[in-house]
Amino acid sequence: MQWTILRNLAIGVAAFAICGIAGAQVIADPWEGMRIDAVRIVLANSPDAPSEAAAFEERARGVLDLYPGTSFRNLFLDWGLGKLRSQPWVEDARADLAPGNVDGIIVTVAVTLADKANANARAAPLPFPLLYQSADSLIKFKLMTAGLGYANQNAWYGQPAAFVGANPLASKPSGAGWASWVEGAAELGIQGIGPIAPSVYVYGSLSYMLSGSAGQEVFTNEPRSYGGIEDAYVGIVFGNTWQDGSRLVCNLSAGRQPFQIADGMLIRITAGNGFDRAALQLNPRWAADNLFLADARYNTLRVQAFRLDPDELPQIDSRTIIDGLNVYGGLGSALPWGLTYLHVPQSSYGYYTPTAVGTRAGLNVFDARLSWLPTLPGGTGPYGKAELGYQTNDANSFPMRAWGGYAEAGYTLGDLPWRPTLSYRLSYFTGDNPATTTYERWDPLLSGGTPEEWVQGINHYKIFQDSNVIAQRFQAKLQPSPTIEVVPQVWLFGADQTNNLGGTLSQLAGTKLGWEVNVTGKYYPTRNLYFQGGLAATFPLSGVRGAVDGNLNRWVSAVLLARVSY
Repeated sequence: MQWTILRNLAIGVAAFAICGIAGAQVIADPWEGMRIDAVRIVLANSPDAPSEAAAFEERARGVLDLYPGTSFRNLFLDWGLGKLRSQPWVEDARADLAPGNVDGIIVTVAVTLADKANANARAAPLPFPLLYQSADSLIKFKLMTAGLGYANQNAWYGQPAAFVGANPLASKPSGAGWASWVEGAAELGIQGIGPIAPSVYVYGSLSYMLSGSAGQEVFTNEPRSYGGIEDAYVGIVFGNTWQDGSRLVCNLSAGRQPFQIADGMLIRITAGNGFDRAALQLNPRWAADNLFLADARYNTLRVQAFRLDPDELPQIDSRTIIDGLNVYGGLGSALPWGLTYLHVPQSSYGYYTPTAVGTRAGLNVFDARLSWLPTLPGGTGPYGKAELGYQTNDANSFPMRAWGGYAEAGYTLGDLPWRPTLSYRLSYFTGDNPATTTYERWDPLLSGGTPEEWVQGINHYKIFQDSNVIAQRFQAKLQPSPTIEVVPQVWLFGADQTNNLGGTLSQLAGTKLGWEVNVTGKYYPTRNLYFQGGLAATFPLSGVRGAVDGNLNRWVSAVLLARVSY
């Protein structure tokens, strides 16, 4: 029995480490799935009369069909731009994207009005990457290429054997001194949307992705490459708008596609990267193996019902299935809220106590979210956010009762240079107390994203994911220009319990884990081009130092990323 527990624990640690690092610093697409904070219409050749200009802006907004509070999707923005360009009163329409005050995006659409004398005669060429466009249809290429360079000094605090020595996937991990590697990915596909009946549209996407790595990364120095289907989904969207302005939109979809809930505390990383698939830090793959999603929005209320099968790495595939019901309320208002219920009918992902092994199968999750966003995008003022989750599982030999959540408060100083947004977040994810018969360790599910989302520390996250962790984050978001964002962070990490079975260190010497300082720079010269760079330094504290034999050194990392996408 004891050997079985140790063997399963080693496999569980491998899954924890690989899944924990995937998506730990960069997002392959910095915009897809983010909340739309504002949609701004700018007339390049605005009429002199304010009332006439306002009328054109409202007409453009209605044709574009994007609204604050909804999730951003590139395909639907391209579709809206195509519909705008087909209007006889529009010469051209282009979009730019920029980060909002907190964690959303601002969509700015520049509309050039057509000359009335030439409106019916113009035939502008299709902009790249469009293949076909009509008044209500669109076919386009989906193209992406990205490259990343990465370097670590003293990965795993210079003692890889202490942290990943039992990990069967860590064949030749980096450690003391400097080590560097490069990663790349390319995706080619086709996407489209068009009508099949009045106010009923079908859409879909099919793409193939190649990825590769070379050099000394955190787990191995073996060059790798991989190719496989990324997108493969179809959907149907329909709805109605009534004379009083009420609006219903229903969207049904199925297939290989990404998915997230809110800012990703529960579900964000729906595909595995790294190991045989390469591109561990670039994290280019996001599509789940399968997602059945029914999504309906009526005015400011949105309801989602889904079944999610994440695309896990084959070597550590837990065959997890997640069924869920997700509700968003107050969309586009100053008080958006959310409720989520998840159930896991199938999974071999392990829960470990000193004497028994359980699984994720049977897990139930109840989650509630509330935000206070009174400040307009680009303005000055405060904000607040909070989320609380509760997990239960009575399908194992030991009952599970775990808690997780956070509270965040911040303030945007929109009148100052660089428009800083300063914030503090306290997050708490319970650990298991071995003195009780109840299992209390929080299951991180598919949590992840960027350091502004649910990667808690650029380096530290590789050792401690969102379980048995108390994290304090001090953050500033600075915008020297609309296309540049700089995000420095300071983190302080602690543990809820010294028992850490299921993590990279099974027993801690205390609850003080470490602290980290990092900075990320982002440059968005156009909607289709993205650059990112980052530096991080992480320092172990007594709870980790006392649990490892030998000296632990400061862990430093640096990353540079370039991405082109259409």
